[in-house]
Amino acid sequence: MIITDPNLPDEPIIFANRAFQDMCGYGADELLGRNCRFLQGPGTEQDRLTALRTALAEGRDIALEITNYRKDGTAFINNLFIAPVYEADGHLLYRFGSQLDVTEVHRNRQRLAESEERQRAIFNSASEMAIIVTDTEGWVTDWNVGAERILGWSAEEMRGQTVERIFTPEDCAIGRAREEMNVVLRDGHAEDVRWHLRKDGSRFYAVGDMTALRGADGTHQGFVKAMSDRTAERNAAVKYQADAEFMHSVLASSADCIKVLDLDGSLTFMSEGGMRVMEVSDFNNIKGCPWPSFWQGQGHANALAALNVAKAGEVGHFQGAADTYLGTPKWWDVQVTPILGANGRPEKILSISRDITDQKAFEGRLAVSEGRWRSLFTGMQEGFLSAELVCDAGGRAVDFRFLKVNPAFAGLTGLPADSAGRTMRDLVPDIPQWLIDTYARVVESGQPENFEIHVPKLHRTFEVRASKQDDRRFIALFLEISERKRAEARRAATTEIGDRLRDVADQGEISRIAAEIMGRTLRLSHAGYGQVDPDEETILVSQEWTAPGLTDIAGLHRFRDYGSYIEDLKAGRDVVIGDASSDPRTAQDADALAAINARGILNLPVLEHGRFVALFYGLRAEPGTWAHEDIAFVRNVVDRTRTAIARVEAEAQQRLLNHELSHRMKNMLAMVQSIATQTMRGAADLDTARNVLANRLIALGKSHDLLLGGSLSKAPLRSVIESALDIHRDCPDRFVLDGPTVMVGSRAALSLSLMLHELATNAAKYGALSTADGRVTICWTLSGEGDDASVMLRWSEAGGPPVVAPKRTGFGTRLIGRGLAGSFDGEVDLSYPATGVVCTITAPQRGLMAT
Repeated sequence: MIITDPNLPDEPIIFANRAFQDMCGYGADELLGRNCRFLQGPGTEQDRLTALRTALAEGRDIALEITNYRKDGTAFINNLFIAPVYEADGHLLYRFGSQLDVTEVHRNRQRLAESEERQRAIFNSASEMAIIVTDTEGWVTDWNVGAERILGWSAEEMRGQTVERIFTPEDCAIGRAREEMNVVLRDGHAEDVRWHLRKDGSRFYAVGDMTALRGADGTHQGFVKAMSDRTAERNAAVKYQADAEFMHSVLASSADCIKVLDLDGSLTFMSEGGMRVMEVSDFNNIKGCPWPSFWQGQGHANALAALNVAKAGEVGHFQGAADTYLGTPKWWDVQVTPILGANGRPEKILSISRDITDQKAFEGRLAVSEGRWRSLFTGMQEGFLSAELVCDAGGRAVDFRFLKVNPAFAGLTGLPADSAGRTMRDLVPDIPQWLIDTYARVVESGQPENFEIHVPKLHRTFEVRASKQDDRRFIALFLEISERKRAEARRAATTEIGDRLRDVADQGEISRIAAEIMGRTLRLSHAGYGQVDPDEETILVSQEWTAPGLTDIAGLHRFRDYGSYIEDLKAGRDVVIGDASSDPRTAQDADALAAINARGILNLPVLEHGRFVALFYGLRAEPGTWAHEDIAFVRNVVDRTRTAIARVEAEAQQRLLNHELSHRMKNMLAMVQSIATQTMRGAADLDTARNVLANRLIALGKSHDLLLGGSLSKAPLRSVIESALDIHRDCPDRFVLDGPTVMVGSRAALSLSLMLHELATNAAKYGALSTADGRVTICWTLSGEGDDASVMLRWSEAGGPPVVAPKRTGFGTRLIGRGLAGSFDGEVDLSYPATGVVCTITAPQRGLMAT
């Protein structure tokens, strides 16, 4: 066995074992350093040399037999096997060659042809070589002693068995035995270098040759396969290769500058590439210099530490800055390894330095760039994502996988910050397919697209700008435009509500339109307006707006079934709840609210005379903060709705006043006539009658001014009564007034004056004031305290003609009973006993105080 170094000139032998020396007759001192061609001679086969050179040039294994010559000039047949030994990077490190003198084998082959007896003798004497004879189909017919020794089966066990029994399963799977036979039939013989199986299942590495067995007449009778066990040589080659791979693992870490140091750290060798990168023109200028002295500061300490590690048999490594021989500053990556001697201890030190100056400069620029990009990526307010499409078996995009998201994206969308690596449907199973189709269209067409998407659960709207990144990937920038969209919706809704309410005359329709616009604009689940009974703490919703797919909640509801915030509403305070399940006012009733899709609540109370009488409400199916702008929008809707309702009420009031004015003019004329008649009836002469009549008409005019002008801001009840009845006081005892001091506002004073005037007018026409002896008693009482205080006023007639209840209710009576009393939340009871009409008015004091 020999090893040659192909990296040295003329590829000399660097190792030769004792068997090789004995075989060729040369000593080690005569072999080492020489090329193997000295073994050639005049009988060396040129075709074999050509095949050998071709294999060497192609860098592959080769096994062949060739005629060589010993030192004494005798020829022998060399069964030669040569294999290259490579480093991991493909660099040819050594060539391994094993030789076997097969001269005798060749002679035996010749003798086989001459004599069957001689063949058998040779066949059985080849104990170092397995010789196997088969028929033409590969069935074993003979098996020599060498085959028994090497393979383990006896001749009796193998006769009649297929030769494939000695081949490995993988070779059997590809028909290797039959392939060799075919090569023999084609080329005359087939060389074989591979692993084979023994009887015990172990493998051995064999070098063999198969030839055709022919009869005397040249007919093909079978095959002869001769092979020898080269496992030991193969293992030796593997060991050399392992050693080479280890050396490669050391060398693989090197960059450019390769140095050899003695154990003191002094330079003994530097490669040419190292001299170039270190800017050394003559190695003698630095030979013997201590290698650590090339490093300064921490680099010097690192070099000494790495040197000590290598001297201890380990591998040292560090990075640092050091100048070249000419003073050029550079950065180096350095690996320091021991070179072991025959005793396994470090004899020298190998230092391999790689110039990483450009890499360090790039790393610096990259760090700055990465820092700038990372700062932008993490600090930008817009959401950013990169993703790749996920397609089904048909190639249709059905999902996408996040590759990267910035913090703003997670904050805006509510998705996890660690979404990278997960798919959209993993995070949001019900994501609409149109969004995935849009991204797929961007990737397919390569054209960027801008679109908007609304996320109901977040109450947010985004403008998305998507563009293609590569064949399956895209990037998207998310800009939140929720407030802009809400502002646009609020502006459009404000215009719409003004247009739609302008000509509506029905209060219920006004409320319905307002609820619809409010609910649609703010994406609510429910919106509406209801009448409130503050005493019963109930709200009656006649009709409301409901989001599509939800159940209407119109009807009567108790406030306390849905929380404990009724006191806030009674006090006129808005109730704004972002999440009913966590707000202390509604947490206990969250299930009841969830049943009507009310996780977010907005209640705006409507007060009249300080009393909670109506409610505008908006509900959300999902929790979320109510924006100040949205609350202001709802207030605007409420104000416009109340203005529209007030317009309708004012128009109704105007119609009522028109009717009243017509009725009042008729009554006024009747009153003038009655006053004139009474005056003339009781006057002694015409001049007296004229003066009395003039005074009474003046009083009537003043009362009329009070009734229609509403100029009083606040006045005593007694004064209001006296002013209203003054025109009917034709004698001192016509009216009897009795009651405590009670102040009334201008609004109630006008209504009371009109009611009293109406009662007095009827009394003048049909009752106590139509006779000379008729009297009217007006008394009032005050009961209760604070908000519960109430006033009762009683009108009682006596001394008039017998009273008969009217068969129909005239305008004046209806005005008293329903119209005027309602203006101060009063109730009126009219009765008609025969002795005279009795009218009882009951009203809360706060209603009478209203201005």
